[in-house]
Amino acid sequence: MVKTLHNQPFLVAEDLSAIGTMSLGVAVPILAVFGVPAAILPTQVLSTQTEGFGTPAKQFSAKWLSQTIDHWQNEDIQLSGGLIGYVGQVGLLNRLIQLATSQQLHPLIVDPVMGDDGALYPGLPADYVSTMRELIADADVITPNWTEAHLLADVPLSDQQPSEATVTALFAKLSSVCGKRTRVVVTGIPSDDAVLTAYQDNRGLQMVSTKLRDGHFYGSGDVFSALLGAALMRDVNFETAVKIAVKGDAICLDQTSEAGYQRRFGMQMSELLKWLTQEVIPSLDSSR
Repeated sequence: MVKTLHNQPFLVAEDLSAIGTMSLGVAVPILAVFGVPAAILPTQVLSTQTEGFGTPAKQFSAKWLSQTIDHWQNEDIQLSGGLIGYVGQVGLLNRLIQLATSQQLHPLIVDPVMGDDGALYPGLPADYVSTMRELIADADVITPNWTEAHLLADVPLSDQQPSEATVTALFAKLSSVCGKRTRVVVTGIPSDDAVLTAYQDNRGLQMVSTKLRDGHFYGSGDVFSALLGAALMRDVNFETAVKIAVKGDAICLDQTSEAGYQRRFGMQMSELLKWLTQEVIPSLDSSR
């Protein structure tokens, strides 16, 4: 039986797609498997995910979001931590910064979803990156992809395959915009025949390699950040949490790749949830 940690919900603030298994659609079941109760805050609601289906219908209500946060605070609901993913609006990003500060949200995991393939996502305002820097200054962990790491560090992205020295230099730049306690995990680092995930510990820069799979996978970063956040909420040490996130994401990627299902519908998760339920959670419960 999965042990529920407590009744203080863990904030999950990111978009919700009616079709397309990503963002809140992957975070909620992952947190549930780990026994982490969630406080769900949809930053916007979409008829489909934003790629592969034309222009989706979007619902964004700054008033509702603000009233929801006010209601939680009026009811003295203390959040146990938080995962903030795609926000898309500077005003809401500032509101989440206020919430994180007032509630002293820790652990706070920020997946700064704002770009890929070397560019900021279309439609995001010019000051989005600078506002995101304010948010990550108070984060415990951030999980930018290779593009987002460069945007946050204000470093030009090169077309060349990065060396270890290049990655180390990028981490040094990121440390200047993050808080003193912030741990950085950079995903999607290109390599010749693999994809690398990098983080730093007391031994220095560490890299975890997974095989390169053909094509684009919508929602894989959301799976990674949800796994990492859920593991940290179960008091898993940082290095082990990263490895759980890397392996769990790889399981999802393999199932999605082999399913022959249209990639635009997002991630296939049944094998991941089976692995978590049968292997990861029993191991965590037995060690408590």
